[in-house]
Amino acid sequence: MIRFILVIYVLFTLHLTAYSQTTASFAPTEDVHYYDFWAGNWQKLVDGKIDTAADYFQVKRGVHAASFEENWRMVLAANRIVYAQALRAWDQATQKWMYTWISDTGLYQVWEGKKIGSDWYIYRNFNIDGDKYLSRQAWLPDGPERLIRISEKSYDEGKTWQLRFKEYYQRKKESPNSIK
Repeated sequence: MIRFILVIYVLFTLHLTAYSQTTASFAPTEDVHYYDFWAGNWQKLVDGKIDTAADYFQVKRGVHAASFEENWRMVLAANRIVYAQALRAWDQATQKWMYTWISDTGLYQVWEGKKIGSDWYIYRNFNIDGDKYLSRQAWLPDGPERLIRISEKSYDEGKTWQLRFKEYYQRKKESPNSIK
């Protein structure tokens, strides 16, 4: 009977933790500032040069200092273009960066943030036509105006990782006459 009560208690506690919220004011921590470089217009580099026909995304600050709204244009196989929107934000209740992504193809994805070393990755499980794996991505600062986007997958629950892709982006320099 004690074991049963303990199991119920653990399940109840996990449920509350998963849906935890707070009424406290936003309280920045060091990790809140991880994406301070993020706002701007980012263009994909191919062979070290900006490729205006490739992927790009625009990022602006959201409703608090550690939230961002993103608009994506991605070029897939056979030059198929997909448009997407995303929200990236710090959740002070869980102390994690979270990511939500929707596309014009009707996909909706929620990714959970996890800190690996000094960098933040987002994680999500996939099942694509029977191919089940854990995916993770990161956007890693690479100097003041560049970043590396890395995507990896794991078939053993994150014990080992296979590179899916590694892309380089550069922040577009705004001309003096740009409309803000």
